[in-house]
Amino acid sequence: MPRTLHALWEHTVRRHRRGTALVAGGEVLSYDEVNTRANRLARLLADHGAGPERVVALALPRSAEMVTGVLAVAKAGAAFLPVDVSYPAERIAPMLTDAAPVVVCTTRAGAADLPETGVPVVVLDDDGASAALERRPGTDLTDADRTGPLSVANLAYVIHTSGSTGRPKGVAVTHAGLAGLARAKVAAMRVTADSRVLQFASPSFDAFLTELLAAFTTGAALVVPSAPTLAGEVLEAAMLGGRVTHAVLPPTAVATLTPGTFPALETLVVAGEACPPELVARWAPHCRVLNAYGPTEGTVCATMTGPLRPGEPVTIGTPIAGVSVYVLDGELSPVPDGEIGELYLGGAGLARGYLGRPALTAERFVADPFSTAGARMYRTGDLASRRADGAFLFHGRVDDQVKLRGFRIELGEVEAVLARHPGVGQAAAVVRDDRVAGRQLVVHVVPARGSAPSADELRAHALRYLPAHMVPAAYPTLDAMPVLPNGKVDRAALRDREVRGGAAGRPPETAAEKAIYLIFRELFGDAPIDAGSNFFELGGTSILAIDVILRAQEAGLELSPRSVIDNPTLEALAAAARSEP
Repeated sequence: MPRTLHALWEHTVRRHRRGTALVAGGEVLSYDEVNTRANRLARLLADHGAGPERVVALALPRSAEMVTGVLAVAKAGAAFLPVDVSYPAERIAPMLTDAAPVVVCTTRAGAADLPETGVPVVVLDDDGASAALERRPGTDLTDADRTGPLSVANLAYVIHTSGSTGRPKGVAVTHAGLAGLARAKVAAMRVTADSRVLQFASPSFDAFLTELLAAFTTGAALVVPSAPTLAGEVLEAAMLGGRVTHAVLPPTAVATLTPGTFPALETLVVAGEACPPELVARWAPHCRVLNAYGPTEGTVCATMTGPLRPGEPVTIGTPIAGVSVYVLDGELSPVPDGEIGELYLGGAGLARGYLGRPALTAERFVADPFSTAGARMYRTGDLASRRADGAFLFHGRVDDQVKLRGFRIELGEVEAVLARHPGVGQAAAVVRDDRVAGRQLVVHVVPARGSAPSADELRAHALRYLPAHMVPAAYPTLDAMPVLPNGKVDRAALRDREVRGGAAGRPPETAAEKAIYLIFRELFGDAPIDAGSNFFELGGTSILAIDVILRAQEAGLELSPRSVIDNPTLEALAAAARSEP
């Protein structure tokens, strides 16, 4: 039976009032306690105009406040818009413009990083807001308390994904598919009221909903780590300290962990990017390993496997209940089992479309010829084939969208941002395999006539407009782009190009520089390294940045994820380490 997000939550609260709902930031909160907080915030948001078909922006980090905020927005009848305050202001501003929220919820720290848009802001840790919340009743809201009645057809959330034009697109998702998603995840993952589910995903990505629904429709506890980036020893500590029994992780994050380290772990769901067979071979002997697939446009998840076994082909599974999956050719006709075609999705969980983008919505959400009149299907852009047993195999993309470290990236957006730089005549982005750092994003640049932009200059430009996971690792320059006979950029030739090298620069001199040098040497092998070497150009990633931070701590140096992003060269990183509080 379809239910709204707030109805799913309140149904669980009635059965598990005293059960643990949240473990976050040193707090252990019961379902009743979380419900009371969410009700008070919902009433405050309603006073600011939040209600059905209106949007509330949540500019909050992974935290108890973010989880409570999502529930409060749902109770008010509005849709939540997650805003990652680590994103550049130039990226946040168009997101807020697109969604037109009636109010923004944030903290004092987050408010400092938000662009000025004229939208009212509620600062949750401000004394005034705290007092206003305490004055409001903690009881559940009814339709009489909202600006209007709420149904599953109403908007539940808006999540922005990478856009090929250089402008992120807001995917508008209703409540219609949430109950089905919850049932499928709970059944496949075997979540019970005694489970402890890890909240790993950034709230800006829809896997966040999987974690909330898996926990909050069963009476389980949601374990919310406070670290901004979870990988390696930080992720390990979060899982062990939280006694996590169920986790949904991208393969890149799983690769930073050691199987057998987590005695409580019962189920590991791999999602966000292709699951390597080696991962199954390493982890399946220690816990149940499942593989899940689905785009944001299909309410998080479309297909899922049962427990994977070492040595068997890794599929993306079969459709979850309520989802239709088709593999079609260019004429929208089904291809025979075993043949590759484009994957299309149907069912109640399809998003409405893209906010303010009717042409793009019409292009991607098309009439479903295999279902009832008026039904639609979503063109995923993924290539797949169907096996005789009904399971689907993933075969990559038909366009320039890629998955990198679990993030969905439109190469066209990266190229469009770099092309705005006055010193760039042409830009072409590719994902290439690096023998040390694995897959990395590289943008090749043909300078504009009379220009010679440096890699540091281009990287600084990219950081102004792109989130960290979309900022290229390297910026090699070319006299001209290699092209195919049809005139298109030859991306295969770009992927094969060597992007390392260069003349030797100043050797490390200070104690901090020498410490960072040794860390770089351990991470990047025999790559040429000097004081000017750039962490990202060497092949560094957000995952490897955690390694740098942890190793620096062992050497007596303090670094933060932001300091690695803002100071990528060896000498700058050493200077930042000395100035860290």
